[in-house]
Amino acid sequence: MDFSIVIPTWNRSHLLDTLLKSLYEECQRFTGGNTEVIVIDSSKDTEKSNIMASCKKYDAIYLEGDDSVRKKRNKGIVASRYDYILFIDSDVVVEKGLLDEYVKGYENNKHVKLGGVLGYTEFVGKKTFWWKILEQTSLINSFSFARDYPFHSWTIGNNVSFKKSVLEEIGMFEENFPFKLGGDDLDMTYRVTKAGYMIGSAPNAITYHSRETWNNFKAIHNRTMRWSTMERIICNRHKELYKRVIPKNYVLILISLIVSAVVSAITHNSLPVISVGLLAVWDLIWAYIKRVKNKGFCNPFYFYCAMGIQGMYEFYRIKQSLKEKSLGAFYCGQVFNRFQIKYGMKDDSIRIWELLLSYTTIFVLVNIVAYIIERM
Repeated sequence: MDFSIVIPTWNRSHLLDTLLKSLYEECQRFTGGNTEVIVIDSSKDTEKSNIMASCKKYDAIYLEGDDSVRKKRNKGIVASRYDYILFIDSDVVVEKGLLDEYVKGYENNKHVKLGGVLGYTEFVGKKTFWWKILEQTSLINSFSFARDYPFHSWTIGNNVSFKKSVLEEIGMFEENFPFKLGGDDLDMTYRVTKAGYMIGSAPNAITYHSRETWNNFKAIHNRTMRWSTMERIICNRHKELYKRVIPKNYVLILISLIVSAVVSAITHNSLPVISVGLLAVWDLIWAYIKRVKNKGFCNPFYFYCAMGIQGMYEFYRIKQSLKEKSLGAFYCGQVFNRFQIKYGMKDDSIRIWELLLSYTTIFVLVNIVAYIIERM
């Protein structure tokens, strides 16, 4: 089984050098077939020279590429010589035995029409303030899908392999998306499943992802903005992914706050807006209680900061929806197949009952207090 390993990069010479060293050692060790490593780079000046030197040192092919990550990946596919394409990001290192585990991933799934195999990504490095917040969000969940699901309807673009013939059949990566990266891996891999292929798992094919490229607000914000905007764009492209769901708590509370504020202003009575405000506070408290119940204790400050990041994701998703003159983001959600469900009706039903119970409780308490005050 012969592998072409495609690595898009830009201005990451120190990280790439470490990756290429680990890949060189892995390719030298692998006896199951031929390998080649293709680096597609858009760096300039010193960074470019350093990357070219690393490629020469570790026997990798260097190609100049466009700033777009998706164009780099496509260029790597076209330039590849072998039947299996393995995509690796430039801010990881590979674990010994990676290629053998991919061979197992393909061999163990011969009973299905297999198009590709996803490996496992583990984050390493210092846990900074921002990382402690980030790990409370859902933004990094997809990196561990290989150990969560046996098959996938979509995958990330790191540590994932596809048959070259399948990539050529579906048209490779879509290059005409906004931004230089983000979302194109979801679109491409979902098109693999739409074409009738399965994407399997290789849970022991491990790459170690540096936390360095995530450890500041700008990096997290930019990823959040790109991914949430692209979610809406991809759902427009694959309309079967966009399903009606019960609105999230924040939507119902936001609408309630607006209505109650209007009512309070008209009636000169602050009780309506106070009652909904208390509901919002209770909803935040209840969210933390559920988190502790389901996953154990976590620092509440990090948890609520993480909720802010999730809220930022929703903001950009709604912003893109409104830009398209649609309110769909308020009542529709991205839903995949039975292997990976982002929103489920069971969870929605539980959430709406919790919301109604919370609101009823607070409404009754506020009005009891108001009655007592009035009678005093």
